[in-house]
Amino acid sequence: MQVATRTAPATFSADMRLLAKGFFGLQFLVGYEWLMSGLSKALAGDFASGLAGTLADMTKDQTGWYKSFVDGVAIPNGTLFGYLVMVGEVSVGLVLVATALAALGAWTRLDLRLRTGLLGFVAGAALIGTFMSLNFHLAMGATAPWAISPDPNDQGVDLDSLMMIMQVVLASVSIGAIVWLRRAAGDLSRS
Repeated sequence: MQVATRTAPATFSADMRLLAKGFFGLQFLVGYEWLMSGLSKALAGDFASGLAGTLADMTKDQTGWYKSFVDGVAIPNGTLFGYLVMVGEVSVGLVLVATALAALGAWTRLDLRLRTGLLGFVAGAALIGTFMSLNFHLAMGATAPWAISPDPNDQGVDLDSLMMIMQVVLASVSIGAIVWLRRAAGDLSRS
């Protein structure tokens, strides 16, 4: 006697749509964090002019190669770096938020070129965001993101480390999706 088993009615494409919504939702949240961070710095009005002093205070007890970079390059050019940080944060945030909203709202109606273009923007913005997060992490004098904090009241993983990890995932998945879409389009054209 055979027992009938019930399988979930979801198809591969339905599963992929759910994964894509999760991906673009995560992308939106990361972009929103960057956008709000950059806007708050811009609206404060004194971020760029005060960055050199902030960096000097943050790194006064540090040693090593990053301390040398901060002392020799970032602090003497603090205002320029301040504007670069603000523009970078706002730009990465806008790209990630806008592409997430576009994808969530119209992904199935976009042609291959628009889909790969959106994913390319996501990968580029996520890589720039990863670079910024890494620099913020190093400027704070933080240890490796997987190390246990010496302060039991401190967070397990700091936000800069978490942002780095999430953005590496966003960039990797975007690049993988571009490759997959192009292969799928090539397979269809050969059929």
